[in-house]
Amino acid sequence: MAQQQQNISISAPGFQGLNTEDSPLQQDPGFALEADNCVIDRFGRIGAREAFDNYTNNDNIAYVTDPAMVTETKQVYQLGGGVIGTTRHDLGILGHLQYNGAGSLVREDYYIVRFNAEDMDSVTYPTLAVPASLTGADIVYFNDAIYIFSKGNIALKYTGTITDLFSGTVDVDYIPPVDDNGIIANNIDGNVGCSAYGRLWVSGVNGDYNTIYYSDLLIATQWYDGRAVPVDTQNTGGIIDVSQYWPNGGDRIVSIQAHNNFLIIFGRQSILLYSSVNNFSDPADVGGLILQDAISSMGAVSRDAVASIGSDLLFVDDSGVRSLGRTIQEKSVPIGDLTANVKRDISILIRDEPNDAISLFYMPDKNLVICNFANTEQAYAVEMRAPSATGGQKVTRWTNCVFRRGMYVEQEDNVYTLLAGKDTGGALWYDNYLEWDSQPYFMRYGSNAFTFGDSVRQKFLKKIDFTLVSTFADANSVVKWGYGGLLTDTATNVVTAQQPALYGVSEFNEAEYGPGLTTLKRYRINAKGSGDLVRVGLETEIAGNSLSIQEINVQTLLGRIY
Repeated sequence: MAQQQQNISISAPGFQGLNTEDSPLQQDPGFALEADNCVIDRFGRIGAREAFDNYTNNDNIAYVTDPAMVTETKQVYQLGGGVIGTTRHDLGILGHLQYNGAGSLVREDYYIVRFNAEDMDSVTYPTLAVPASLTGADIVYFNDAIYIFSKGNIALKYTGTITDLFSGTVDVDYIPPVDDNGIIANNIDGNVGCSAYGRLWVSGVNGDYNTIYYSDLLIATQWYDGRAVPVDTQNTGGIIDVSQYWPNGGDRIVSIQAHNNFLIIFGRQSILLYSSVNNFSDPADVGGLILQDAISSMGAVSRDAVASIGSDLLFVDDSGVRSLGRTIQEKSVPIGDLTANVKRDISILIRDEPNDAISLFYMPDKNLVICNFANTEQAYAVEMRAPSATGGQKVTRWTNCVFRRGMYVEQEDNVYTLLAGKDTGGALWYDNYLEWDSQPYFMRYGSNAFTFGDSVRQKFLKKIDFTLVSTFADANSVVKWGYGGLLTDTATNVVTAQQPALYGVSEFNEAEYGPGLTTLKRYRINAKGSGDLVRVGLETEIAGNSLSIQEINVQTLLGRIY
């Protein structure tokens, strides 16, 4: 007698994010083996990410063109900004690189630019010793001004125009950093900076990444003078030498951060925590800056691979994205591992990617932390609203990430995330569902291999029903399925979005226009083949449309026992 067809429902598929660490046969069906260009939407469904859209539409820079130039690239390397007076200023470091027909670099120019609405304008700056070092600059907002620290260069101050902060002619009270033996450096030429607790903190001065220089309270032009009789007896600028305090015996300062009354010094393999830094007294006084704790065998892979989410400080070490707060509280490494569900995958990427190409940034309006790998143009998106069933955060993967850095901006009643575009003509932003080049990108979902609770019987797939939520525009999609852990069979489909309602439009009572932009619809695909383990998936182009997966129903026959 013929076997009765059975229906197996997978509710909220993929809403737990990726899991490539645990056995697929023991996993919740909400986990996915593939989730590219996806996020967990506000209703808890897996859906398409937004686009990397053009923020810069008007490039107003007068570039100098080399006669031998055949091809050129325009790369945004760094971002930073702040409110000066009552106006928001967003700055970036732009490189214009020109190549001849053989692919050799014939000219390179570096610009400090301001992004204002749709415009990108250059800002004139003083002559620098190493202009190319601007690509690794740290742009820091402090006390109604923006400071640009780059390796081997004079520090710059931006207040609408750019000046040399430490020339001595800008501020007659400027005190260069010195010690008892004389001047250590005639400027603050490090590239690891931080604005915290009323001071600027900078490392890398004169190539020394074991020393931190900090400014006087609220005075960016006064630093430690090192004299037995100080020039200014009220100056509380100073120096911190951390070389003797690394728990592993030696390290180098990678990043300086402030969190929860701590000054946190990230080394490459160690972390130092200094407390009592916000009492507005001299940090060098008794009871001032105190080394509170030292953490060994973990550190930040790069300066920009650290992000504050307000309640915690996250960083990327060799094994993934970590939570510093939980590490401190629990004294246990695994508890703060946000990417535990993709640990091996992300560890391989971190190992192979240049350290300075890895960055971390937070989008609070989207509840997302993005770990970006600029060279390979992919990223992991970490959902921060709630952890997955395993305890790690819900994680998805993004591709076609044509940006180096990200910066969250709050401007009056508008919030957005600015992205440092790679050869995209300027800055991008995370917005809309149409990419900067108007080409589609692809949302891909692939389930784990299912036995449907009967691992010893053969499965004959008959139909696959996808319940999808779509908006704005129609989209081409490909439904995939397969056996034995592979997605080998495909069928094409068009995901339709209904037209929005138009006020006052009625045409013989026909339902041509729907009540809104959202379409909730079931799509049925005839399947074929047989096997023991079953996988299903969906690939959809995103080009002005959005899409989320609400439910998958698999109709199958169960065959003989193997």
